[in-house]
Amino acid sequence: MAALSADAAQMATLLAALTQPDTNAIRQAEQALKPILKQPGCVPAMVEVIKAREAQNEATRHVAAIVLRKRITGHLGKFDAPTKAALKAELLAVLQTESSRPVRNGVVALVAAVCKAEAEGDADAAPAAAGWPELFQFVAAAAGDAHPEARELAFLLLGEMTETVGIHLKPQFGTLAGLFGAGLGDGDAKVQNAAVKALGMLMSYLADEAEIDTFAPLVQPVLAVAEACRARHDEEVVSTTLDVLYDLSFSPSQTVAAQMAPIVRFAQGCMSDSDLELNVRDSAALVVATMAESKPKHLGRDSALLTGIIETIFNLIENSEGSAAGALFESNPAWKEDFEGQEGYDDADADGGITETGMAQGTLDMLACEIPKRYIFEPVVSRCMSRLASANPNQRKAGIACLGVIAEGCSEPLRENLAQVMPHVFRTAGDSDARVRECACFALGQISEHCQPEVLTYSSQILPIVFALLDDSNIAVQATSCYVLEMFCERLEPEGVRPLLDPLVRKLAGMLEATDKRSVQEMTVAALAATAVAAEEEFAPYVVGVSSLMSKLMELKDEKCYSLRGRALECMGHIAIAVGKEHFRPYFGPTMQCACEGLTFDSTDLHEFAYAAFANLAKVMGEEFAPVLGELVPHLVTVIGQDEGQLEQAEEEQGGQFNALDDSDEEDEGNLVMHIRTALLETKKGAITAIGEMAAHTGPAFVPYLGEAMTVLLKAADNWHPLVKAEVADAMASLVLPVVAKDHGGEISWEKGDIGGASPLSGDTTKIVEVVMKALVIMMKDDTKDVVGKACEGVQAIIELCGPHALASVANDCLENTYALLAKEAPCQQLEDYGEEFGDEDDDHDSFMTSVCDLVGAFGRVMGQHFVQYLPKFLPAICAYAKSSRPPSDRSMAVGCLGELAQELGSGISEHWANVFYPAAIAGLADSDDSVKRNAAFCLGVGCEGLGESVTSQYGAMLQALSPLFGVDITEGDTAAACVDNASAAVARMMKTSPSHVPMAQVLPVMLKALPLKSDMTENETVYNCLFGLLQANQPDLMANKAELARVFAMAASEESKVDDELKEKLKLALQSLN
Repeated sequence: MAALSADAAQMATLLAALTQPDTNAIRQAEQALKPILKQPGCVPAMVEVIKAREAQNEATRHVAAIVLRKRITGHLGKFDAPTKAALKAELLAVLQTESSRPVRNGVVALVAAVCKAEAEGDADAAPAAAGWPELFQFVAAAAGDAHPEARELAFLLLGEMTETVGIHLKPQFGTLAGLFGAGLGDGDAKVQNAAVKALGMLMSYLADEAEIDTFAPLVQPVLAVAEACRARHDEEVVSTTLDVLYDLSFSPSQTVAAQMAPIVRFAQGCMSDSDLELNVRDSAALVVATMAESKPKHLGRDSALLTGIIETIFNLIENSEGSAAGALFESNPAWKEDFEGQEGYDDADADGGITETGMAQGTLDMLACEIPKRYIFEPVVSRCMSRLASANPNQRKAGIACLGVIAEGCSEPLRENLAQVMPHVFRTAGDSDARVRECACFALGQISEHCQPEVLTYSSQILPIVFALLDDSNIAVQATSCYVLEMFCERLEPEGVRPLLDPLVRKLAGMLEATDKRSVQEMTVAALAATAVAAEEEFAPYVVGVSSLMSKLMELKDEKCYSLRGRALECMGHIAIAVGKEHFRPYFGPTMQCACEGLTFDSTDLHEFAYAAFANLAKVMGEEFAPVLGELVPHLVTVIGQDEGQLEQAEEEQGGQFNALDDSDEEDEGNLVMHIRTALLETKKGAITAIGEMAAHTGPAFVPYLGEAMTVLLKAADNWHPLVKAEVADAMASLVLPVVAKDHGGEISWEKGDIGGASPLSGDTTKIVEVVMKALVIMMKDDTKDVVGKACEGVQAIIELCGPHALASVANDCLENTYALLAKEAPCQQLEDYGEEFGDEDDDHDSFMTSVCDLVGAFGRVMGQHFVQYLPKFLPAICAYAKSSRPPSDRSMAVGCLGELAQELGSGISEHWANVFYPAAIAGLADSDDSVKRNAAFCLGVGCEGLGESVTSQYGAMLQALSPLFGVDITEGDTAAACVDNASAAVARMMKTSPSHVPMAQVLPVMLKALPLKSDMTENETVYNCLFGLLQANQPDLMANKAELARVFAMAASEESKVDDELKEKLKLALQSLN
């Protein structure tokens, strides 16, 4: 064989140096190569080296292929056509004869680079064969070759050329599909594997394109190959396949959607295969979870497939030794440190933070959140119940753990079924197995967090159980019990916590002093904070003792204890909220000092806790907080204005040791990528909350800071992250309050619908309202639902505070945006359906839509009769949510919105009463859900009030429809009690409007029996003013029930009654007149 040319020999020597384990030698070789590689002559020299099988070792030839791939694009355009043709022919010849696998793979990548450059530079030839027809003839011939190495080579080439094929070879896709199909059916495993990898890369590339339909029928052959690989423990192909399936999950193609069942079954099999590495199984779980996210209705309607997945998840949890409540603490380093090595602790660090239980629970959580509740709730809960009845503690653990996992995603149906579920939860809290008790606490905490307010009905049962569990012999159970207290007490009223308040505070304080485990200390402090919030002013006697404990923790300076220090600061903020300004004033200074000191530490966690403390203390101390604004506001503005992204050096890709030899000469810049500091996002969110609360509660003192606060919030409103934007939308309305406090004494007097007269707003108020309203109306068109919901709430708050003149400048856009949301035409509702062809009949309640409907009610309240003209457009969109096929929360929301409009617009709804309001209210009264019933009763009552005599002919039918509501069992909770209250108020409005059309003798005894009101105190005035009027008129039927009336008045006027004081005085006077 001929010796290398001088250029090639020099090249070979330098390339060989790159293979040596000597950093200095490599660096010197790179420096020597750089000027050579800038010359086109380096290309033939490196090709010579690659071809010199006998003269050069494999490593040098391999490096030659890698370096040439990096430089070829810059030189190819400098060659004339014959030179390029000769080069391409030489490369194909090398591929035909090369026996070294590393060298061949390097040349495959080199050929792909040449092909890409040719395709991009030869637009006319590209559609036919990407500018290099001989290459594709070569591939076709190799794919049909008798030798498996040649067939494998064909797919290696196609894999390397994925982007070029995807862009430039679309006319050949039919032929390529046949080629891939043959490769997947090849008798040689290496060929099959190469075909899977190449086809997988192409399908991932085309996942969002229409052309994916050509290759989608090959999904099942791919799965067959991957299944065979799984059987022989070839995890690389299994992992590659799962990555492809993940990409296909989000494809909008109907053809891909049709492959959902085999895809999910394959992933399900991988999840449960204990022979696979846990990270591969976790990838399979991700495919299942992503399918649930992208095709929830498809998956939900395939009941056999769904129940199979659910059964797999239950089996994984019950057969795992790890804690099924560990999801609560997996992000807490203190938890890992405190419990490592204890029974039931599952060390996830060895598998990159993955545990079998965590994988299963995360998948179930996604299923519960994404799949329509009508499909997911029953199969999960039925399995929970059957396992809870098992004698096997592992099964009981799985049953109660899974019930806790679905509490967030299935909160609505779970709230409706608490009566059936809670006895099982209570029973498992006393289980003989510690892991079951721990999971019972986890479930109880999740239900307490996500099933409010219905779960509060069980306070008399939950609190004693949790109190007992605080003494559990298992420390993990103790810690989880604290979590339950924190979640449960957040919305509990003082009377709910009162029976156990003293022993509870003493128990938690004792635990805090006795334990040396930081995780338990943190959760105990959080439980104390929640207890304070529930007890409100009744917590005042404990402030001295608890604050003494917190003050010690707030002095901690060890980095490991930052979280505990922050929790203590948070607890003081919650105590301030609970007991109020007067009781907390002695602790205001020390708490502020701790918070400000935390800002000097290099800890984003402490900064977040500090900002939360500032927010709570501003809320409590009001204008007494003002002296610190000068120091804090500029700091908060700086934090909010920070850029949470930063450029960092990218990690080198495999083979990246030769990056210095690529086409770029910009050695100093390197390969930079943007990294997002997620911790800063949370800190920024906290700072926005703090500045919003300061603006809301410090009065005129905040006015000097409005300019800089407004500027930074408007900038943050354009932030890329929805977390920040949602917080901005929440805080924005507060910026109006300082000017209202300064110029209007905190309150603006405005007339409903009066837009023609002089504006009651001062010049400064008008300016800031216009800026804020414009920003919020723009945010109503955001593509994130949480942001939109907060923006709607902000608009509502401003127009209800400032009146119709505040809406004037943005009225058209605001109304259009609101209608688009009701009609599901807004940007945040235009998500891709990823191949789902079903309509909205399976859709679950979108919580942000409650804010949208509340805004509609506010339009009626502020615009008055001006809003009537919009009813023909708005009402059909609202009523779509009231359909019987919609979930209860939707129906309740829609009927509630109609009720607000009826109340605010009065006779303005007359044209729509018969066809919209009346039938919706009558249907709502017969609904199975108490929230719908109560809203329907309200709608009917205010409709009668507003429309007067024109609807009296319907009184008989209305009373008949209202009658069953008086039989609702009020012991079932506040909503049931409110249902009866709203029925009473509806009847009262009918009586007051047209007493002659109400059969008093039959109605009054029923109504009086239901009084006094138990839940909806806003209706007290309506009900009692009606009775006062009848009493003053000596209405005979009321007089016939004088004893019952006296009972009602006496109870309503009693000390423990929640009736307001002014009305109580009237009740006492009326009671005297009866005696």
